[in-house]
Amino acid sequence: MRKSLILAAVGVALLMSGPAPIAAQEAVGVDIRDFSFVPKDLMVRVSTAVRWVNRDDAPHRIVMDGGRPGSSGTLGQGAEHTFTFTEAGRFPYHCGIHPTMLGEVNVTGP
Repeated sequence: MRKSLILAAVGVALLMSGPAPIAAQEAVGVDIRDFSFVPKDLMVRVSTAVRWVNRDDAPHRIVMDGGRPGSSGTLGQGAEHTFTFTEAGRFPYHCGIHPTMLGEVNVTGP
């Protein structure tokens, strides 16, 4: 019984703390499909590369808001764009061809 209560308390604490950032790794993927970024919101650590892959038939272009680095050229079907985030912060972006497509990368410090 006591073990169950401890496990339940840990589970509640994890749920209340929000999503945990993933550890920095070689690359984290974002699919572009059905005119959406999947996942739309991503949390990574500094020095993590994010790789967008266009799974749609239509072309797309990653544009970082505010002129921040990380934007891509036009991505045809199956094309990829990778950018490594080297500083912490919120990095909203959109598709330069379809401006209703929105996403955000949240980068946490080291």
